[in-house]
Amino acid sequence: MKSLYLFASLAIIFNVIVSCNSSKNITIKKNNSRKNDPAAAEAAVKIGKMLDFLATDLIGASSQKADVIRTSEGISITLQPDFYFESSSERLSSDAIGTLDDISSVLSQYPFKEIFIEGHADSSGNQLNNKKLSEMRAKTVALYFKTHAVTADRLAIAGYGATMPIESNSTPEGRRKNRRVLVKIRANEEKFLASKVPGGK
Repeated sequence: MKSLYLFASLAIIFNVIVSCNSSKNITIKKNNSRKNDPAAAEAAVKIGKMLDFLATDLIGASSQKADVIRTSEGISITLQPDFYFESSSERLSSDAIGTLDDISSVLSQYPFKEIFIEGHADSSGNQLNNKKLSEMRAKTVALYFKTHAVTADRLAIAGYGATMPIESNSTPEGRRKNRRVLVKIRANEEKFLASKVPGGK
């Protein structure tokens, strides 16, 4: 029996190693193919420039009322509910409207981006209610974008409740940071390249 367990364990380890090596090989091949394909390399540069332009415009539009970060995959915008929503509610605060108007205006000028909106909560209170509230807040932001010239086919939402904290929930500041709406923006490479937009914007 011990031999059987040992054999099974070795098989699992072997499969994990093979999977990791396969993933690395795929990444290496993808990078090499771009290096060997001038058109693909040029497209990657254009997409990068387009995202850089968008990040700069979003930083200006948010007026320091949101954290805008340019990532390797695209752009992330963190909206803190303490500013954007009424307490324990999915209703937008009056202070948030102007900032969301400006962010929506920028997003509408960049139609080749896909937008995924995540709602998150801290671990205090009822977790089922937290998950529902996080999803409703994500939906509220998506609907606001939709009514401000950001087409619905670019938008997707999810509510994760307290399952994905970025800080410890043991402190008030940690809980504040965990209560957030995260807007992830990615370039739709196929649509962007098909549009033949000059200068990446």
